Amino acid sequence: MTNLGSPKSPKIGNNIVNFSELRNEGYVYVDKTKFVHDILSGPDKRLFLSRPRRFGKTLLIATIEEAAVGRKELFAGLAIDRLRKNGDWPRYHVLRIAMSRFGDDPSLLDENLTAFLHSFAAERGFSIVGRNSAYSLSEVISTLRRNYADIPILTANIDMQDALVANRNKIIVLIDEYDSPIINNIMNTQNINIAKKTLHSFYNALKSCDDMLERVFITGITKFAQLSVFSAMNNLSDITFQTGYAKICGFTPNEISTNYSVHLDKVLADFKKNTIVGPDFTRESLMERIVDWYDGYSWNGKDRVINPISVQKFLLDHIFNNYWIQTGGINFLNQMNITNDVFSTVFKGVPEFSGSVDIQDVGNADPVPVMLQAGYLTVRKRQRPKHSELYLAVPNKEVSMTIMKNYIDTRVIPSISPDDDNFTPELCKEFCNAFCQAQSERAEELLQGFLSAIPYTLHEEMESFYHLFLLSIFKMSSFKTIPERITAKGIADLVITSPEHGYMVTEIKYGKYSFNADTADPVSVTGISGKDARKLNSCIKAAFKQILKNDYLLPYVGGSLPVRAVAVAVCGRNHVRIRSFPAEELIQRAQEFLETASRRKTGAVTSVAQGDEPPQNPRSPRQRRPRK
Repeated sequence: MTNLGSPKSPKIGNNIVNFSELRNEGYVYVDKTKFVHDILSGPDKRLFLSRPRRFGKTLLIATIEEAAVGRKELFAGLAIDRLRKNGDWPRYHVLRIAMSRFGDDPSLLDENLTAFLHSFAAERGFSIVGRNSAYSLSEVISTLRRNYADIPILTANIDMQDALVANRNKIIVLIDEYDSPIINNIMNTQNINIAKKTLHSFYNALKSCDDMLERVFITGITKFAQLSVFSAMNNLSDITFQTGYAKICGFTPNEISTNYSVHLDKVLADFKKNTIVGPDFTRESLMERIVDWYDGYSWNGKDRVINPISVQKFLLDHIFNNYWIQTGGINFLNQMNITNDVFSTVFKGVPEFSGSVDIQDVGNADPVPVMLQAGYLTVRKRQRPKHSELYLAVPNKEVSMTIMKNYIDTRVIPSISPDDDNFTPELCKEFCNAFCQAQSERAEELLQGFLSAIPYTLHEEMESFYHLFLLSIFKMSSFKTIPERITAKGIADLVITSPEHGYMVTEIKYGKYSFNADTADPVSVTGISGKDARKLNSCIKAAFKQILKNDYLLPYVGGSLPVRAVAVAVCGRNHVRIRSFPAEELIQRAQEFLETASRRKTGAVTSVAQGDEPPQNPRSPRQRRPRK
């Protein structure tokens, strides 16, 4: 990592997409300029890249622009500076267009694009007369080429101006978020058609200027195959799934450890100071948690990267949270017509997908390519030998929780009939109070009623479903909740806290799975009989064991507020069980159990050591007959 004028502790600029500001003002910059060099020098001169929202595309565009206009001083010590042979630094005029800046109203798109191009020309000392965006674009490019030597260069550097004059026929066009006018109107067919008409003319004009352009680089969230950019610009090379560009956006764990070392140490010290983790928690342990939460994005099934906006927000806030949803990551999903069975498939993983990863029909898109391109799914692996079949999965915990929480809040809870007496705001509030006051029977009764009110078509028998359903209930009732609370050894499902009730450290288990809980346990649970009872008992035991084993109570015990450990077990849609113990009592029971087990083990060893013979098999071993 090299930062111009950087202080000892470089700043985190998670909302800064201006490359020169990052470099000049002492912010961390993770070096991606090797890819910038490839884009500006590689054999393919017309490139398209798709990446999810808030994944670093705009910063990449800004970096390419600064390199293309020749601001060599900004790249001192970076990969591109080492790759430029003999200090060769060709310089070009750059036309950079950010489609997201032109608003959501497609009827104004052509007007706004035209105004931008007129302003671009005026800043460079010439004027154009075009009354639409397509004609204005052609004017700008042709004027730059025809009158290159006479146009003022936005630099006082004579060498740079001479280099630009030498490259009089070299113009680079950068288009960021080309699909913004479509995505912003994804549910409005009429608006999409208006936007498509403008974009078709605009990209046809760009294609007509192809012989005047040195490079074209276009980014977006999605690839709409039928959109005019791909029909008009039919010479675009899509690098989205190419292995050589797999790490062009996002951070690898090594890049985080190297570039954000000081910030990782600050988080670690803060966690230990506030007893969130114990003294044995290390930098490696912290990186494991970061990878679990924010890693897993892959476009080739091999190289994986971490969401940059999420990890930077975590390093600033020191809290594991779903930052992607806070930065608009879920909006696109809400706009698409994703059916409930697709949600179920996504939750469980898409084992094989051999269709086109392009979105063929803007108005009626296959949801799997949409979710892959938007970042809700990722390539887990590619099937050899042709790599035509993709194995897809949700990339990480942040995305999984975001999708499931959104599913519950936007589909499950609104689907419950307002006339259903089992699910009312008053009952939700009563449940939360019963839960916090250890009134287990009443809390169980209410929770079972809530689950029975959910339409069976929306009910997902997964642990995360019940976890986030409970979280939604508590938030609806204005209880303070901390989901996925990290400790030194694990992550607690849910912590509910209030000045009145203290802390309820909660672990949730679903009875469909086998938890292999030992029969001996510090807590004994009785209740219904049969298979469901055994499942519920196993879940309760496993939950309490996990709370104790992973020190989920550690951050809270010893303070002024009471602390309870709560185990929630669900067996299908038929039964729920809630058990609650004061933290001190649970810890005491566990200690007594361990001491008893230790005495038994010691006693057995002692009896043998005193000369007692171990029990013999009453049967004599069968004698083998000698061979004849």
